[in-house]
Amino acid sequence: MMQEANNNKSIEEIIKELTEEELKAVDTHKYYLSQKMGYDVGIECALRDWIQNQSQKWRQERIKEELKEQFEEMLKYKWIESEKAGCDLGEKACLEWISKYAKQWREWKKKKNGFTPK
Repeated sequence: MMQEANNNKSIEEIIKELTEEELKAVDTHKYYLSQKMGYDVGIECALRDWIQNQSQKWRQERIKEELKEQFEEMLKYKWIESEKAGCDLGEKACLEWISKYAKQWREWKKKKNGFTPK
């Protein structure tokens, strides 16, 4: 469905919708696709190929990475708060991190990765 919608958009419109991290992935894809083909395939060809053949897997991998990073941040918070309390706070500390910091962490992560909401 996303591929069909992108087929009707100009290259400029598609590029404006991508994050900096996605654009870097497209650029890397362009390099390897050009190497495979034996000539410079150009950004439009690379972009459309990336969207059709790579973007879904790439985005799923990013989601997994971000969930892992977020979980690690939550465990750090749990450890620090448990040390302060002198006992393992367990789920309570994790839920506290979620309510206090999860939203801010995700916003920071999006900003760090070049995501700017339209």
